Amino acid sequence: MFNVIKQGQRVAVWGRSGQVQMVDGPRVLWSFGKNLQTLRQFRAHADQYLRVEFQDGHCEHLRGPVSIWFHPVDHHEITVCDALELDSNEAIVVYENEKGKVSRQVQRGPGLFVPSENQWLHSFSWHGSLGDDHGFKVPHNLNFQKLRVIPDQMYFHVEDVRTADDAVLTIKLMIFFELTFIEEMLNQTHDPIADFINAVTADTIDFAATRTFEQFKNDTEALNLLGSYSNLTSRANRIGYEINKVVYRGYLASDTLQSMHDGAIEARTQLKLEAETETQAQELADMRLERESVRTERKHQIERQQAEHERELARLKVDEGLRQQVAQDRQNRESVQQDNLVELEHLRAINEEKSAFLNSVSAMEVDMTRYLVAQYQNPDRVFRVESENETQLHLHEQT
Repeated sequence: MFNVIKQGQRVAVWGRSGQVQMVDGPRVLWSFGKNLQTLRQFRAHADQYLRVEFQDGHCEHLRGPVSIWFHPVDHHEITVCDALELDSNEAIVVYENEKGKVSRQVQRGPGLFVPSENQWLHSFSWHGSLGDDHGFKVPHNLNFQKLRVIPDQMYFHVEDVRTADDAVLTIKLMIFFELTFIEEMLNQTHDPIADFINAVTADTIDFAATRTFEQFKNDTEALNLLGSYSNLTSRANRIGYEINKVVYRGYLASDTLQSMHDGAIEARTQLKLEAETETQAQELADMRLERESVRTERKHQIERQQAEHERELARLKVDEGLRQQVAQDRQNRESVQQDNLVELEHLRAINEEKSAFLNSVSAMEVDMTRYLVAQYQNPDRVFRVESENETQLHLHEQT
């Protein structure tokens, strides 16, 4: 019986004696009295590797890209495994057994990790969130192999926190932290989240135990300060973590307490609203009064400005009248002075003419006295003074 082995195939041919022979195609094989077993070829890409387990118990890891045929005598099992991808903010803890001595090293990304035959990874099992409610944590609910070495955060609800007046609360917190020393974390704890939970629970209980419910509500701002979490910060530093911030997200109370608190809040809110309404009414009245006062003052100011304007116009009118009067007086004086000058010149011309005439008459040896007396035979006025005593008389003529 003939069997055709195609190109790219490999078969194991088992003889009657139990021996095996590997045959690669293409080939036509006479298989009478023989058993043929088709073999599988395993391939690994660049981001994979082959885990080859041998019949003698040892194991080899072949990093891809690589391919190998399964050998039915030498091999027990061949498995294609994916290399572990590491981002720049991730790290893994690798253990290696070298001649019976186990060592540990931390390998950081970015890169692809392919373990050798004597290496294995540390598997972490920490407290994790329960369902969709991230505030409640349960043990061994967070399982992984890659550590995140960037700032991270977690939600946590601290339950059964009792105040000084026996009010039972659930405090909701958000913790921001960062892994800084992986070796210290590995040496000091097996579950950092559990350490955070225990420490922050102790700090929160200590905070509430010394305060009544009303004091707790008034002092909740302090729950946003790292100084209120001494246990948490000290424990985190000891296990290689740094607590960056803790945020208080509110609290939950029992139904009875919450109902009482809601009623008190409603009453306070109602009173506050009434007070705000009254305040707004008073402020509105004050604003109206102030606006009316401003309006009245502005009106008076406008009236004063208008009166001042009218007085200014009257003053300008009087000043203009005075200016015109002064100009008119100046013009009149100048006109009178001009007329006087003309009259004076006329009289001067007449006198000069008379003087010239009298001079010419005098030159002709005419008796001027008689001439003048003859010219003015009828005097304008006659003054006759009779006195027995000698009297000195002065006459002043006024025109």
